[in-house]
Amino acid sequence: MGCLKQSEPVVSEKMIYIYPTLDSAYDLALQNDTLYVANGELGIKSFKVKSNEKLLLDPLYEGSVFSQEENIINLELSEVSGILFTLDKFNYTTAIHIKSLFDDAFGGMITQSNCYNYQSKSTILLDDLSPQILTLNRKIDQFDDLNRSTSIGKTIVSNETFYLDRDCAEEIIADLNYGLTDLDFYNDRLYLSNPNKDLPSIQVYSENQGVYGLVFEDTLSVIPNTITAYEKSYVVGLGSQAGCYIALLDMNGNKVSKFTIANGFTIRHIHHGSNLLVLSTGYGGVLVYDWDSESIPSPRAMISTGYAYSALVYDNDKIIVGTKNGIEIYEI
Repeated sequence: MGCLKQSEPVVSEKMIYIYPTLDSAYDLALQNDTLYVANGELGIKSFKVKSNEKLLLDPLYEGSVFSQEENIINLELSEVSGILFTLDKFNYTTAIHIKSLFDDAFGGMITQSNCYNYQSKSTILLDDLSPQILTLNRKIDQFDDLNRSTSIGKTIVSNETFYLDRDCAEEIIADLNYGLTDLDFYNDRLYLSNPNKDLPSIQVYSENQGVYGLVFEDTLSVIPNTITAYEKSYVVGLGSQAGCYIALLDMNGNKVSKFTIANGFTIRHIHHGSNLLVLSTGYGGVLVYDWDSESIPSPRAMISTGYAYSALVYDNDKIIVGTKNGIEIYEI
């Protein structure tokens, strides 16, 4: 059911472009025809995607975000504000207005969220002119190295004229599993991947008068790597070559069915766009399924790429992949 296997040949795809980036292209964000790339120790890169007779990437910006000693591995883009959140591995999250990449007049529109040490992934909580994000903050007890946990911290970014500032508002949930791998916020619900200290699971929270309470927990047999939520489903990328777990939800957000696809693959990144579900699997390349986000996916393509960290859909039938060697683009 919805199965692609590693032994199967590549189907229905052709490489149409490759752009080496020297360091790995860990994560991608796309706004209209502008592509942003988390480029590790080289900072970030930005390109204009041109797709006339031949698709090309026209470089717009490359360089560090906040300092010369950083390793940018994750991006979150606030569409409304135009603020790009960049994660420096094992360090802090920086908010930078995309205008500052291209116009020196906006050079002051950058702020670093250094309220918490050892930050991990973030998700957009409120996409507004002054956006809010939730961030995984890992903690180690200074008196007991074995006492480790993760909290969820909320940060508000004030978007002033030619200036950004940040307010670390609060920690909304504390004492979660140190090995918590991912989070996503959708439809007033917070989805957490591997938050339980005792067993692999997904936990779903909702907010009531400023307090986040557990709605339900979905236990798993394998530690999940990543999660992405949609209107009537959530998709979980599993480790240990266990594939992808999908739970379908009713109109009230209750789980009504579940199934797995992509058995034999370890899923590292999930993207959905143009009714395509795109799974990045590291050395396994990229798997593409036709999917409406509320039924069972149908296999579309298996793409042999370099080590695939992340991928997204462009122009309905093109897959842009961030790999260990750079950016690869395929037509399916």
